Amino acid sequence: MEKTTIYIGEVIKNVMVEKLVTKAELARRLQVKPQSVDYMLTRKSIDTDTLYNVSKALDYDFALLYSIDKEQMNYDRENEAYKLSTAKILIELELKPDEIIKLNLRKKSVNY
Repeated sequence: MEKTTIYIGEVIKNVMVEKLVTKAELARRLQVKPQSVDYMLTRKSIDTDTLYNVSKALDYDFALLYSIDKEQMNYDRENEAYKLSTAKILIELELKPDEIIKLNLRKKSVNY
């Protein structure tokens, strides 16, 4: 059987950097000593309870890293809305005069 090449401590460190979470803050969220976080971040693997708690603390599903089916659904979050950042979309439309009248855009139109 093939062994995993995932070093979970390194992955957790990267997520902490991405989410701007310090070791002290993660320790507070996990209700452990900062030394415990230091030790965890050096580990190649951790137990599933710890992985679950770290996932909740960082709002990141580390278990999906180990999924053998990359299309697998995350069923415990099936009904949870994805957190999207703001997006600005600019669309240019060319309308005929009768379409402008139908849409009542005559007074609202802005020329750029």
